[in-house]
Amino acid sequence: MKQTIFSLWAVVCVVLLTSCAPKMPTGVFERTVLFSPGDAGSKYYRIPALVTAADGTLVAVADKRINSLWDLPNDIDVVCRRSSDLGRTWSEAIVVAGAETTVGYGDPAVVVDRRTGKMLCLMASGSGFWQSSAEDCQKLMLSVSSDNGLSWSAPRDITPQIYGPDCADEERSRWYGAFISSGNALQLSSGRIMAVLVTRTKPVRGDSISCYAIYSDDGGEQWSVSQVPGDRCGDEAKLVELENGDVLMSIRNPKHGYRRFSISHDQGVTWGDTYFQEDLVEPACNGDLIRYRFAGRSFLLHSLPNDWDFRKNVSIIASYDEGKNWSVKRSLVPEVSGYSSLAQLPDGTVGCFVEEGDFEKGFVLSFYRFSLDWLEGAEE
Repeated sequence: MKQTIFSLWAVVCVVLLTSCAPKMPTGVFERTVLFSPGDAGSKYYRIPALVTAADGTLVAVADKRINSLWDLPNDIDVVCRRSSDLGRTWSEAIVVAGAETTVGYGDPAVVVDRRTGKMLCLMASGSGFWQSSAEDCQKLMLSVSSDNGLSWSAPRDITPQIYGPDCADEERSRWYGAFISSGNALQLSSGRIMAVLVTRTKPVRGDSISCYAIYSDDGGEQWSVSQVPGDRCGDEAKLVELENGDVLMSIRNPKHGYRRFSISHDQGVTWGDTYFQEDLVEPACNGDLIRYRFAGRSFLLHSLPNDWDFRKNVSIIASYDEGKNWSVKRSLVPEVSGYSSLAQLPDGTVGCFVEEGDFEKGFVLSFYRFSLDWLEGAEE
């Protein structure tokens, strides 16, 4: 009798747990244009960054490149739009940095601190990466939102903590330029916040640039720099934490071809040798990299232009073995397309914020939302 009662109770528990478990959405594929050339008096928009806020709101951040499509030191504001309904409708643009000034801000990288709910936006400012010098370096700035992207603190200069003439570290005080890779920054399970710092350690344009990690253990107040770079011949790069606690850096290959990878076993302080990931091709372009975790599933998602030579065919690519193989690829924007950023939404769908169109005419920045059956239900 007791065994029968126990068996019935076990069945009831399984039914209850199953009914309470999150359901995997299906049949979702949507596109919404968020920024177009000419919007709000700006000729151009570039550099998408996408994040899900602590309350589930989507926040899409971008460069508002007012008169020129080119990078800093042009007149650029960082702006964002917000959606509280999974990307179906969006707010008007909110200025993150650059309002009422011609001092440029650009290349936003965003992350939410799970411990506080605050949203951090890291960006560059002032002189451009190639114009920067050891004496007058490009600035690294941080703005924080405590209300899920509705308002932002005045940009705070964190440059001296990282590099430049006022940096206490002798070697880094002689670096010539740096910026933080746009898109997603990363928070580790330990709480450490990380991003990739692209650096010029030599004065001549065309010399190899290095990818260091920067990290903060106190929510962005104090920043440190990795002891060695993840790559000495890279460009914009992204980070993701692996299930064993290692950190994977996926690096833009300045020579085109295969993506470059490096792994840290100590939360970004040191990095191993760079290696080519031969099932990820790219035309020297920034992409994004996140962990997807929902309804008992956990795997890696990458967004990249899946092409050897041209910025086109931005695709969503999945790895089910912690980055060793990238076996599922689905084209998102087959036409000309460039930078992209990824976020997991509260309902288990995925968002991708991507540059579409011709560089000379200006990009349209569009938001895509899709369910896993779209990604996994078709071959490359």
